[in-house]
Amino acid sequence: MNPSNDKPPSENNRNSRESGLGDNPWRAMGLVGTVGADLAVCLGAGVWLGTKADAAYGTSYWYLVGMLVGLAVGVVTIYFLIRAFTGGNGK
Repeated sequence: MNPSNDKPPSENNRNSRESGLGDNPWRAMGLVGTVGADLAVCLGAGVWLGTKADAAYGTSYWYLVGMLVGLAVGVVTIYFLIRAFTGGNGK
């Protein structure tokens, strides 16, 4: 063990750029683009399904419910997406 640190030597020697976005601007741009596309698809699918439900039931509020559900699903998937891009530990 390293006396100056409680971590095992293997963790002290690990390259910090391997986990997370590091200094790679292309990887960061990819994450931003993926987050935007994911949110757009989830919101679009929610509104589309809500509009279909409005047409089927003769109502005018299911599109809003679909949008809110799509937003919630988008936020959850973005959370997992960011965890995957940054290494997934969150310690």
